Amino acid sequence: MSDGWRRRRLLLVVLLGSMLVACGGATVSPSDTPPPSAVLPASEPAPSVPTTLSAVEAAPGSDSSVYAPNPGAIVVAIDAGHGGCLDWGVPDPTERGVGLAEKSLNLEIARILRERLTEQGISVVMIRDGDDALAGDNSPAFGCEGPPWRDVNGDGLAGFSADLPEATRTRDELQARLDLANLAGADALVSIHINSPTDGGQVIEIAFSETFYTDETPWGVESNARLAELVQAGVVERVGALATYERGDRGTTAHNFYLVAPPLFEVTNERPDPLAQPTRGALMPVVLAEVGSISLRAEHDLLASPEGQAAVAEGLLDGLAAFFSARELAARIGLADAVIGAVPPAVDGDGPPFLAPTAPEGVLRLRVTNTGSADWPSGARLVAGWEVSDQPYLYAAPENLQPIGEPMPAMAPGESVELDVQLAQAPGSERGLAWISLSVGNDLMADRGSPALQLVSQAP
Repeated sequence: MSDGWRRRRLLLVVLLGSMLVACGGATVSPSDTPPPSAVLPASEPAPSVPTTLSAVEAAPGSDSSVYAPNPGAIVVAIDAGHGGCLDWGVPDPTERGVGLAEKSLNLEIARILRERLTEQGISVVMIRDGDDALAGDNSPAFGCEGPPWRDVNGDGLAGFSADLPEATRTRDELQARLDLANLAGADALVSIHINSPTDGGQVIEIAFSETFYTDETPWGVESNARLAELVQAGVVERVGALATYERGDRGTTAHNFYLVAPPLFEVTNERPDPLAQPTRGALMPVVLAEVGSISLRAEHDLLASPEGQAAVAEGLLDGLAAFFSARELAARIGLADAVIGAVPPAVDGDGPPFLAPTAPEGVLRLRVTNTGSADWPSGARLVAGWEVSDQPYLYAAPENLQPIGEPMPAMAPGESVELDVQLAQAPGSERGLAWISLSVGNDLMADRGSPALQLVSQAP
């Protein structure tokens, strides 16, 4: 555990120790991945706010197989892997056209999964809903005349040309996709892909499913690994039931592909390039599912069929349903008048397209929902802090976390409360980012993979 995380934990214990009731769920210790946050001068105490804690709002209840207590409070982000003029993903090895390339099949599966989740009452964020690229797609030499390039990951490079490192365009695009999921407050991010295994440069005609995740976040060992296992099991069962050929189950693997990886804050001999991992990693559980193999003609035909695509989507749905029904501790924190899962509007410019919203002036009216499967004891508290930053949002919490608002009553799964809070004064004239999470017993919800609410002190 890093010194920054120890100091933050100690501060929370000192501030909240006598006010919080321990919860029965197991505590996840944060990993060494997140770095110490910048230490700010002691902020002025937040002005006192009259007690405005609402009565507990009962969970609406539903017949949703994904999250029965309150499905509308759950947000799933779906990434149809690849996309845009330049990125077909795995090309169609049988040369049947772009409509049967990986990017096209991924999108069809993503749309079916959206439909299935929406039918279950879940809020869905589609990372792309067309043949789009968030970080630009402007390369006339290749017949691509999309939006201008953007440097999203902050490495000073953007675009696609012989003068740039090969991964420049891909890293900016994947960073933009992570940013969108993070700022939409997704509870989980599922990235859909189709494999084309090779050996010595030769395509292998074999079919299998495999799912990747990272175990290098505070919630990685528990949540990421479990989501990967459940998604993998769902896809293997559903696709296997339709396949008339032999297909394999390669299980799950902890591997830091860019979309699932945390930032690389410490360079080592094994990992010498910090740009090989995102500047801002996912703030929630994320998996990359290689749902099948395009290299075997029979599997390709199945994945190109409505029946095969529906089977993959239903397998992913099965995995998500099993994950959310057993996720003990989770919370949704948002402005009371905000739409759950709303996608932030893209901003103009050549940097990150998505930014944290500007903090409203004065008292904030927040809505907090128990989105886990376990009851919260009374005494849960919101905690918040500011950090000076030019980033679109923070990947890790500031160190100056302080409790805000009133202690909360006991809350069952799906129940909500609204309360007024006053943040400490923003850090002077500099641009600051506010980070708001919830402490339940000994557990900080951001460490469990529930994204914090983030607000910026100054509009761009």
